[in-house]
Amino acid sequence: MLAVATKVEASRLKEALKRMTPPRYGLDYVSFDGARVWSTGPGGVEVEARVGEGSFPPVALPRRPLLGLLEEVEGEVEVALLEGRLLVRGGPLRAELHTAPPFSLAVLEEEGEEIFRAGEDFLKALRSALALGRRLTSHQGKVLVEVEEPRVRVAATDGYRLHLYTVRAEVFREGAYPLPAQAEEALKGLEGEVSFRLAWDGRALVAVGRDGRAGLPLADGGFPPYRGVLPQVPPVGRIGAKNLLEALKRALVVAAPQNHPVRLQAGGGEVRVQALDEAWAPVSEEVLPGEGDGEVTVNGRFLKEALEEVEGAEADLALYPGPRAPLVEVRDGRFYALIAGLLPPQDGGQG
Repeated sequence: MLAVATKVEASRLKEALKRMTPPRYGLDYVSFDGARVWSTGPGGVEVEARVGEGSFPPVALPRRPLLGLLEEVEGEVEVALLEGRLLVRGGPLRAELHTAPPFSLAVLEEEGEEIFRAGEDFLKALRSALALGRRLTSHQGKVLVEVEEPRVRVAATDGYRLHLYTVRAEVFREGAYPLPAQAEEALKGLEGEVSFRLAWDGRALVAVGRDGRAGLPLADGGFPPYRGVLPQVPPVGRIGAKNLLEALKRALVVAAPQNHPVRLQAGGGEVRVQALDEAWAPVSEEVLPGEGDGEVTVNGRFLKEALEEVEGAEADLALYPGPRAPLVEVRDGRFYALIAGLLPPQDGGQG
C-alpha cells in the first residue's frame, strides 16, 4: 500500500546528501523520513539536515545512487514509499530505490541544556581548528572548546604548532569540552548562528544550526595542557614586515618539500626571506622592508597558514626561546599561533 507522498526541493535534498558523513566502514547509507536526512559517521558523530515538511516512516537509502539520480534534477521531486521501495519522481526522472532499516541516533535524540550560542565566526574558527587537529600524527587528534563568559576559546595542535581562536559568544554554562577531529565533517553543512547543547549525559555536544544539527561525542582523555607552553618571558627578538605572506608563498615554491624550511632574518630596516633546500642551503632570497632584530628558521607552510588567519597585510612575529629553536608567535585579537622553529635537517623533518 502506498504511503502518503511528500515533495522536497531537489537542491535542498542534494545539499543534505552531500553533507552527510560517510561511514568509515560498511555501506554508505543515510536515513530519510521525508522531512529529515541523517547519518552516523566515524567516532560516533551524527548529522541531521532538514529538507522538507512532510514525513513518512523512516528508511535507509544508498546515498550515492540517490545523489546521482538527483544531480540534474531541478525544482521539486516527489518521494513516496511502496513495499520497501522509495519512489522518486521529478521532471523527467522516474526511479525507485530499495530501502533498509533506518539508523538509530544516540546523541541527537538526547539534546539537552544549552551551553553557549555563537555566530558564523565561531563555526569558521572551529572548522579551522579541527582541520589542524586532524594532522596530529597519532589517532588522538582533537581540539578543546573552552566556554568562559563572555567568550569561547578553541585550542588545536598537531604537535608542532598551537592555534588558539577566541570568539565572543552568549554563554549559559562554562566548561571545557574536548572534541575529536572527526567532528570537522559533521559541521561542514551548518551555517549562521549556532547553539551548542549538552547531550548524552554530558558525554557529547549537539550543534544546532538553522537547517540541521550535528551530534559530537566528546573525545576520550583530556587535551594537552597547552597553557604550559605559552611564553612566560620577554621575546628574544621581533620580526615585522609588510607582504611577508606573499613572500612566503613564493618561497614555498622552491623550499624543500619535506618540511618547507624558510629562514627569516631581520635587521637594518629589512627582512630577508630565504627558502632552504634539504641541505639547509638558500635556493631563493627576497628582501622586504621591515623592522626588528632576530633570525628564525621555520616551516614556511605552517607560518603561511598562521598569517592567513590574522587580519591586515603587516606581519608581526615575536621570537621566544624554546627547546626547538626560537618559538614563533603570531597573533591578533581573535587568533593566536605558536610555531616551533626548525632545527638543522639531521634532526628529521616535520611536514
